Amino acid sequence: PYAVASRLSFAFWDTVPDQGLMNAAASGELVKPEGVRAQAERLAAHPRTWRKLRDFLMLWLKVDDIPAIVKEQKRFPGFDALAVADLRTGFEIFLEKTLWNEQADFRRLFLEKTQYLSPRLGRVYGVKVDGPGFQPVVMDGGKRFGVVTSPYVLSRMAYLEHTSPIHRGVLLARNLLGRTLNPPPVAVAPVDAGSQPGMTTRERVALQTKPPACDSCHSLINPLGFTLEGYDAIGRIRTQDNGKGIDASGHFRTRTGTLVRMNGAGDLARFLADNEETQLAFIEKLFHHLVKQPARAYGPTTLSRLRQGFAANEYNVRKLMVDSVLATLPPPSASNPR
Repeated sequence: PYAVASRLSFAFWDTVPDQGLMNAAASGELVKPEGVRAQAERLAAHPRTWRKLRDFLMLWLKVDDIPAIVKEQKRFPGFDALAVADLRTGFEIFLEKTLWNEQADFRRLFLEKTQYLSPRLGRVYGVKVDGPGFQPVVMDGGKRFGVVTSPYVLSRMAYLEHTSPIHRGVLLARNLLGRTLNPPPVAVAPVDAGSQPGMTTRERVALQTKPPACDSCHSLINPLGFTLEGYDAIGRIRTQDNGKGIDASGHFRTRTGTLVRMNGAGDLARFLADNEETQLAFIEKLFHHLVKQPARAYGPTTLSRLRQGFAANEYNVRKLMVDSVLATLPPPSASNPR
């Protein structure tokens, strides 16, 4: 029972058991399945666990570090270091408001319309923010879809002046859909916009990745990234690029061979929210973050069982964390630890 207490504590909190776990071990509570689950649920609801889950979400979305995000000031006035700091804070608030509750519905990460903006960000994005601090705002007439259209994520995955469908597509393919991408065979600099003045970003990316050596990965990456072309380099809605209408069409071929066609961020977000591949990738990465070992180390059916439970629990992330940790424990002994 004391080993069980340690497993639970390190999985949820990355530290030694608290007094509640020690008391549960001493009383024999942790030799009973219902007692172990009760303690796991207690730990999962503790603020310490949110800090671990928040760190995971930032890693999962490739925004865990804090680089300098610099944009061309004439094109993006007001987008400075203070605005970037506000974007990150607002994004962390979004994650907490979305997932740190009893429902903790995974699908809301993609379908939630609300972003959290400061008055400074309101000026940058042309949105009225009522009151000081960070306020919940439904931007752009509801044309925001959770993390995939977060201004913070989109501005991270873009260049000084232009979007980067490749960076955005890699995030979607590798982190959200769990696909393995090989490193490029050679380093290739992006096609400079000045060298192709009549082209849109989409057209330049298609030109750059046209060689057969690029196609094996970019046939997956580009169509996903193109669905976010309706958002500029700081994540503002746009309808034109270089004087031409935005083409935000894209597609994705599932592991079963089904070709899913999408037109814009809304279609992408709805696909990700309901897609089994997205759910399995999330489960696998979260499991590893909690227990520091791959799910397959606990049997070939662990991932599929966790995914079934995830669906049965209405995609509750907190319950998924409990089930993931319990999947690593041996069956409780019927013997009395005392």
